Amino acid sequence: MPALTSLERVLAAASGDVPDVVPCGPFAGFYAARVAGVPLGRYVTDGSLIAEAQMALHAAIGHDVVVTAADTYYLAEGFGLEVTHHADALPTSKRPLLDSLADVDRLTVPDPTRDGRMPVYVEAVRLLVRELGDRVAIRGTGTGPFSVAAYLYGDQRFLMKLADLSAGMGEPDDEARVHRLLEICAEASAAFLREQLREGEHIVYLGDSLSSAEMISPRMYRTYAGPYQRMVFELVADEVRSRGARTLLHVCGDNRAIVRDLAATGVDMLEIDQKMDLAWCRETLGDELCLIGNLDPVQVVMNGTSDEVEQASRACIRAAGSRGAFVLGTGCFVPWDSPVGNLKSMVDVAHAHHY
Repeated sequence: MPALTSLERVLAAASGDVPDVVPCGPFAGFYAARVAGVPLGRYVTDGSLIAEAQMALHAAIGHDVVVTAADTYYLAEGFGLEVTHHADALPTSKRPLLDSLADVDRLTVPDPTRDGRMPVYVEAVRLLVRELGDRVAIRGTGTGPFSVAAYLYGDQRFLMKLADLSAGMGEPDDEARVHRLLEICAEASAAFLREQLREGEHIVYLGDSLSSAEMISPRMYRTYAGPYQRMVFELVADEVRSRGARTLLHVCGDNRAIVRDLAATGVDMLEIDQKMDLAWCRETLGDELCLIGNLDPVQVVMNGTSDEVEQASRACIRAAGSRGAFVLGTGCFVPWDSPVGNLKSMVDVAHAHHY
């Protein structure tokens, strides 16, 4: 097979096919700010800085997927959530937006071209597509409806409310209001993803890690999270198909109890946390769904030697990538202090594995 561009090989793998070599796409979002020498506080408020930093990282390691994702509050800010910005850290929430579930009735879907910091990430996609998009896969960002709903109502309070509802407790209208909150958050997530698609992104990414099996029960996932993740992907499906893009879902943690449910959301690509066994995921989900993962970001990528990164990369390829439909990646975000050389080692191992 002739050599493919990064974009071609990623799209082939995402379609369940066999590319020329294993694509490599570490989850190197805000890490790029370190490579470019940009403070995190500025990085998450300036789309041009995100694009410049991601291009600097690509020039350094030659990976196949650049990633705009950094923080997760930009969409909730579009609804009106107040956050605190820090010079050298990611933003944090000041207080929940909703005083009670009754306040859900006053929410409206924010405009991704105008509200919150969604325009920052839309601009980053636009600039990366312009500079790299003909040859490198551009992975945008997106926060899932379960997580956005939790940010708006307050993380702990939201999880406790769901626990009460699952136990048959709570006010008479609470169940309907929770579902309305999740529905409007799904509509907002989809609107933001569609805007990035219009700018030309190739990988439509949704991260919804508060819905992890380490945070809620499988029953709660199937009631309050999975249906709304599926709703997001259904709302963008026509645009995804018409533009030849692919969809990706990331949920942190050990999700063995819900891994089939994650796949059933209709995604093309499922990013596997380092807590999951890749070989088991491949056997459980079959050969057609594209898996991404799953080097341990801390113990291997940040703290490991180059040799240890190479060994772990080969192990991942053996576990899930021997027949294609695989992208070598990290289980979650690449930590700030990771050596650039370790990421380059990942890329070198992946590109040395010819099919």
